[in-house]
Amino acid sequence: MEISKKLTSKESFAILHEIENRKYPGSIKFSDWQEQKEKAKLDAIKNLVPEVGLGCTVCYYSDKRAATVTKIISPCKIEVTFNQTKCIDYYASEYEVLPELEGAPKVFTKRRNGYWVAEGQHYKDGVLLMLHYQNHYIDPHF
Repeated sequence: MEISKKLTSKESFAILHEIENRKYPGSIKFSDWQEQKEKAKLDAIKNLVPEVGLGCTVCYYSDKRAATVTKIISPCKIEVTFNQTKCIDYYASEYEVLPELEGAPKVFTKRRNGYWVAEGQHYKDGVLLMLHYQNHYIDPHF
C-alpha cells in the first residue's frame, strides 16, 4: 500500500489504527495474514506525519524517554522536548509521564528508510524516535 506524503497527522494515524484493528479473515493461512499485517503496520509507522503536541518516544539502547514534538522544521526534520516524569517504582521501571516539558529540544531527521534518527547520527547505531507511542523506561540494571 502506497501512502501519499500529503496526509495529515490525523489521517496517517487513522491508517495505522485501521491496520492494527484488522481481524483475521480466515480465507488465507494465518501466518501469511499475520506477516502481511505486520508489513502493512511497519509501512504505516514509517509514514506517520508528526505534528506539534504529538507524544513520542526517544529510544536509546535499552532506555526510552517520553517526549513531545515541539516544532516542525520541515517535513523531514522536527524538534522534540522531553516530558517530565514521576518515578512510581524505579526497580519495576514504572513512570508516570507528565505533560510538562523539560530540557533543550533534540532534533530528529527522517531518513530514506522511513526512520526518525537523531540529527548527525547513523541509523544503525543512532538514537531513534518513535512517533506511534509515548513511553518512559529506564533500565534499572545499568
